[in-house]
Amino acid sequence: MITDQNVLPLFAIPLCRTNIGAVSEDTEHYLKQKIEYTQQRQNSHNSKNLNILDDPKCVQLKQQIHTQLMDFLHYLDVNTDQQQFYITTSWMNKYSAQQTSHEHYHSNSLISGVLYFDDCEETAGVTFHKRQGWDNLFQDTVNVDHNPVTDQNKMSYVYHHRTITIQPSRWDLILFPSVLNHSVPANLHPDRERYSLAFNSFLKGHVGDSGSRLEIN
Repeated sequence: MITDQNVLPLFAIPLCRTNIGAVSEDTEHYLKQKIEYTQQRQNSHNSKNLNILDDPKCVQLKQQIHTQLMDFLHYLDVNTDQQQFYITTSWMNKYSAQQTSHEHYHSNSLISGVLYFDDCEETAGVTFHKRQGWDNLFQDTVNVDHNPVTDQNKMSYVYHHRTITIQPSRWDLILFPSVLNHSVPANLHPDRERYSLAFNSFLKGHVGDSGSRLEIN
């Protein structure tokens, strides 16, 4: 009988769900209620400050997030002595009832992340999409049918689904390659706003060797 122990998830895309632990009440209140939001897009509100983690009130929060980012990179065996990753932009998102975010990815970034301020079970999770042309089982020329999935922890789930939705819990941090398409379904709660903090990261140092060596400052 073939089980997960017999199958290697070759060339898989890593997505990390972790939890940073409690954030101070003062910081949480400040980010939810005291900063200035603007409706940059029709279906959500975003902080005007696109470097929110550089705010003096977010020093500890930035450290908590950066620690998890580095742990993720260490897990992936990235040489963080030779290549130093740092957070570039960061911003708050606020979704009121029925507000959504369209499918998109993050340009000019290597690893992106989203921190969730509340349980999302009654509001909206986050959906990740397989990019067109990414063949992890069958090509799109033949859409092979599969049995209904009752257990998302079953490894076969990741091989054939085109979308995977995660329902984050309070202070969950989702880390993923910035090229991974994602969207936010509609906030289904009529009275509860959904808050999250998103960020991008990049690196400096040297990559490659010999004729392909590149110095990034």
